[in-house]
Amino acid sequence: MPKAYLVAVPKVTNMDAFGKEFASKVANTIKHFDGRFLVRTPNKLVKEGDETTLTVVIEFPNKEKALGWYNSEEHQKIVVHRRANTDPKSTVVIVEESESY
Repeated sequence: MPKAYLVAVPKVTNMDAFGKEFASKVANTIKHFDGRFLVRTPNKLVKEGDETTLTVVIEFPNKEKALGWYNSEEHQKIVVHRRANTDPKSTVVIVEESESY
């Protein structure tokens, strides 16, 4: 099974609330699904597209684990805080490892 990655590039509108209610809690929710952060940083160089606040990449063993985490009760309890404190146009995608497109 190919690995899966959640890629998020949010534009945070309230960093204090985002940090307290979502960012500080999300790491504990991915552990149960064998997820691990590969990238979690505000440092970036935007070459195309809109400026965002953060770039996050979380690796999961497969798409089922990634979707299991995303839809899990523990993630859903805190994701409302991410949504409330980021621009609604922020992007979050889950992609599978692949050599072709």
